[in-house]
Amino acid sequence: MILLTPKTPDLIKMEIKTHIPQVDIIHFLQCRGYEVKGYCLVLPPEEGFLIDEPRTEIYTFTATKEGEGQSPNNEFLKVFEREIKEVLKEFMEV
Repeated sequence: MILLTPKTPDLIKMEIKTHIPQVDIIHFLQCRGYEVKGYCLVLPPEEGFLIDEPRTEIYTFTATKEGEGQSPNNEFLKVFEREIKEVLKEFMEV
């Protein structure tokens, strides 16, 4: 869904809401030169005032360029968000 709303005579607000299959995100990242690999993200245990949370493992993907190592910073959705922002930035410069 794309919603365009005029804010001022020379400014338009654009809101984009979409549902994207995970495989399409992975394909987009691969087309942008990333290697997408499986990754086990380990969240350490947290001790709280009332509740203690145990250590948690989340199985996800990372998107890395050549020479980069896997880390929580290059989790594929974070990388996808950065790349989409770059695409929109390029669009705004046209």
